Amino acid sequence: MAARDLPLAGVRVLELAGLAPGPYAGMVLSDFGADVVRVDRADTTFSTDVLSRNKRSISVSLKSPSGLALLRTLLSASAARGCSNPKCKCSQAKQANCKNNPNTDVWRADVLIDPFRPGVLERLGLGPDVLLAANRGLIIARLTGFRREGPYSKMAGHDINYSILIEHRRGADDALGTLTANAAMLGRKDDKPYFPANLLADFAGGGIMAVVGILMALLSRHNTGRGQVVEIDMVTGTRYISSFPLMMSRPSLGFPIWDRPRGENLFDGGAPWYDVYETSDGGYMSVGALENHFYTIFINRMLENAKLGHVPNPAPTPNAQMDRSTWPDLEGFLTATFKTKTRGEWTKIFLDTDACCVPVLNRNEIDQDGVGKDEPGTRLTTDEFENGDGGVPGPAPKLDYTPARGPGDNTSFLLTPGKDTRSVLKEAGFEKETNKLIEEGAVEIGEDDDEGDIKAKL
Repeated sequence: MAARDLPLAGVRVLELAGLAPGPYAGMVLSDFGADVVRVDRADTTFSTDVLSRNKRSISVSLKSPSGLALLRTLLSASAARGCSNPKCKCSQAKQANCKNNPNTDVWRADVLIDPFRPGVLERLGLGPDVLLAANRGLIIARLTGFRREGPYSKMAGHDINYSILIEHRRGADDALGTLTANAAMLGRKDDKPYFPANLLADFAGGGIMAVVGILMALLSRHNTGRGQVVEIDMVTGTRYISSFPLMMSRPSLGFPIWDRPRGENLFDGGAPWYDVYETSDGGYMSVGALENHFYTIFINRMLENAKLGHVPNPAPTPNAQMDRSTWPDLEGFLTATFKTKTRGEWTKIFLDTDACCVPVLNRNEIDQDGVGKDEPGTRLTTDEFENGDGGVPGPAPKLDYTPARGPGDNTSFLLTPGKDTRSVLKEAGFEKETNKLIEEGAVEIGEDDDEGDIKAKL
């Protein structure tokens, strides 16, 4: 698909280099057609950011006055500066709004992704008041871990810290407040909480919330002509996507399903028919037979394949699904029975049924469409995965009229800092000033820059 046909074609994003949520938000926007330019620090020669497909990179020194001035200009309404048409004789010569100026409107920043701690942009002279005064339509997406205003705002943290703070209340005996356990809902009974890698806060509460906010702000700008600041903190974002379990923990609703201690609820492994079980070959099967008509299919298949002596007395029945007194025996039955067959055998038993029982796959067993390949010889090798031949997560959601770029269309998973410095400056009307900016230390050129042979300094 041509770039102009992508849903976000024409949207330019400047992504200040950061970790996890910012790069992920930029990748999603670039997958759907936005021109995402990552702004790397000038003293960076290598980046481990693997969320860089379809992006470009420019290296700018945020310690250099001319580097900061350049960044401010790139974020202004138009980076074109004066008429560069030598044949122009109109009264607007040397003015940015000259109708004959080929530089006019060649560059416009639509979105800035700010991953810095509170106050950093302001100290750099790049606060929202400055940027929005120069570019009324700019959307400034500001990503922080903790809330921008609060006792943790100046502290360092990571996903595991932000996740446990989705429920927070002030306490008279604690200057930082008292933490509740609602965020730590994952884990076994009488065991410590565990966390789903760094998916919850970094990418769901942070990255995806940033994308949603940016898209809504773009739609608002289409209607009003005004940009705005989009505030995203991972604590609030995680709490928002946790609305269902948090609301379902309230007994006042009359049908709480997450009101018990960790590991004793319907969706946290407390119910034996909503859990993961090991198979005889060390694999695992996931069971999610929540609704009774699905549970009926599941339990009947399990009974049909159970060995003598594994079935408790009385045997489990569909009518007893919600009887918690039967759950310990049911869990023992399922644990023992699943260990009598391999994962592949159980997969075939439950294939094409509504039992809500499927295998747990690793990354090398998933093809481009997310379908498991369980037959011998079909598993993807590590080299195939790294080369993008399979198992590479594709963009979601799928649009039928203006779809995203496919995962195989990426330029690279890794992006050399400063690789596109020269070409980006040329687009923005700074071609003549590029060498001077390099000499001043305002920008640097990456080693594999296609248009220049000036290597990075470090």
